[in-house]
Amino acid sequence: MRRRVLIPIVVCLVAAPTLGAETARQILDRRKALDDTARHWVDRRQTLKFRIVDRHGGVRTRDLELAEKRYPDDERKAIVFFLSPPEVKGTSFLAFTHKGKPADQWLYLPELERVRQITANTRTQSFVGTDLTYRDLDILTEMASWTEADATSSLRGEETVDGVPCHVIDLAPKRDDIGYAKIVLWLGRDDLVPRRLEFFGDEPEAAKRIEQRDIRNVGAIPVAYDTKVETLAAGSSTEITVVDTKFNQNLSDDAFSQRALEQGPQ
Repeated sequence: MRRRVLIPIVVCLVAAPTLGAETARQILDRRKALDDTARHWVDRRQTLKFRIVDRHGGVRTRDLELAEKRYPDDERKAIVFFLSPPEVKGTSFLAFTHKGKPADQWLYLPELERVRQITANTRTQSFVGTDLTYRDLDILTEMASWTEADATSSLRGEETVDGVPCHVIDLAPKRDDIGYAKIVLWLGRDDLVPRRLEFFGDEPEAAKRIEQRDIRNVGAIPVAYDTKVETLAAGSSTEITVVDTKFNQNLSDDAFSQRALEQGPQ
């Protein structure tokens, strides 16, 4: 009789840690809660530098300014102005990001003096010669607000990225517009800051990898000052360096319009 009593107790003790473990969705929801409270920002300005390396080792650079503003229901507006070199100076980009559906995106080309809307057919094109596509920009902006209706999540375990222990989370997109079969996210265990993302198409190997490094706090908000984007099969990469970041600058709604797109940075 005593042996029968001990067996259920042992089973409960062994099972307890598993029953109490967080799911991938709970971890992602904790990150979202932080972004909506302690790390919340209304708008931001950034000065960025792109360094693009092609498969042959050729290097091109881009200097640009980014402004972004958040709205209720996880809507966002962003505008980008390219400052140099001469071949891209005056080019600008505008995006209205929506929760649960593709963003509205426009590109202004100064040599044509017209605004071109990015359509479903052009979303997979390179963003001004970088390793990011217009679709990638949309995913990276919207991803933090995804629910299980957008992409189912599962926790693979823990791994270390650049010395940082991370939760490894598999995301299986359910929306056709996301365009990837699988996305793997390495999320810092202690700070819930993304350290690595890998994007998969139909092949077993990742098509693209994004790594975020040099994480610094601007106030209470963590910012990755160094981001590397690699198109693995092509052997090309784009390194994004943050030169300056300012939050909560009271940006006007008028700063995010097609008129502002054509006028250039103010």
